[in-house]
Amino acid sequence: MTANLLLIGGGHAHVTALRWLQKHPCPDVSITLINPRTYAVYSGMVPGFVAGHFSRSEVESDLGRLCTESGADIIHDSIIALDPIRKRAMGQSGKSYPYDLASIDIGIVSAPPSVSGSKMHLTVKPMSPFVEAWAQVSENLSGGVAIVGGGLGGVELAFAVRHKMRSCGLPDTVPVSLVDQSKILSASSPSLRRALRKRLISACVGILEDTEVRGHHAGRLELAAGQSLTAQLVVWTAGGRAHDWLAQSGLKARNGFPVVAASLQSISHPDIFITGDAAFLQEKCVPKAGVYAVRQGPVLMQNMIAKSRGAPLQDFAPQKDYLKLVSLGKRAAIAEKWGLTVQLPGLWDLKTWIDRSFVQD
Repeated sequence: MTANLLLIGGGHAHVTALRWLQKHPCPDVSITLINPRTYAVYSGMVPGFVAGHFSRSEVESDLGRLCTESGADIIHDSIIALDPIRKRAMGQSGKSYPYDLASIDIGIVSAPPSVSGSKMHLTVKPMSPFVEAWAQVSENLSGGVAIVGGGLGGVELAFAVRHKMRSCGLPDTVPVSLVDQSKILSASSPSLRRALRKRLISACVGILEDTEVRGHHAGRLELAAGQSLTAQLVVWTAGGRAHDWLAQSGLKARNGFPVVAASLQSISHPDIFITGDAAFLQEKCVPKAGVYAVRQGPVLMQNMIAKSRGAPLQDFAPQKDYLKLVSLGKRAAIAEKWGLTVQLPGLWDLKTWIDRSFVQD
């Protein structure tokens, strides 16, 4: 009997899971991917897209082609609810999708619920809507930009926005601000933190730490303690939270994120797997970084197939550290691993080669 495997979302783990399937066909399973778009944005290339180095097509993986080549079906819909008891996912289209096993790889929402849907507030994650919106708003950045969230992603975007402004002929007096409720780059090594702070200052990026956003009115971003700054556009990389429907699904969760075992299965509903940023890996401290999702994909697909056959599952073992190639707005990058930071010619070319290889594979 053919098992019905449902993949919800076109995240990095599902992309690499389907690529594994290309090389290891499994005729005894039926696999369907549900995603609202025919493409998936690769997160590693988004700063380069914002800076103007890449077109939209260059940062997108073709999910339709990938499904065809791996023997999977693709349905264009957005899941808005999950019934783990009846084993059904409900789509925005009104359709219901039954499954034997399901996997969820939908990422996070990088903004607090209070953020409005204003076109002058962009949420970086989910990334596909952000990429679509940036193509429109980036035509006029003269009113200033504030990036809320001072992690590596926020820092890369600050560099990218400044480079985009300069390439459009805007002076450095047009503000680019980086706002964080604590210290920027608090999760990075001291050497990388020092190097990037110097680069931010050189790029005329304002740094505002230990403060929170209180409001945004008439091109002014209001901060705690009465501070304010000029920002017509606000880009949110902070406040990462689970999608509402996932948090309300009934899966055992922590802070809205379903808790998964090392096998990537929900600890409360073992017929459901969750990967990437959408999951909370039990007993492991895994940062929400795309490199982990990429590596989860092959393990995920093998475990779903093994589960459908009643075979033993394997554990996902996250690496302790990984090579970070941080883009600097212009065609340059900094590298860091194991606390050692290096700045060398050619790092941008290395990063671009790695990123293009993922998208085009």
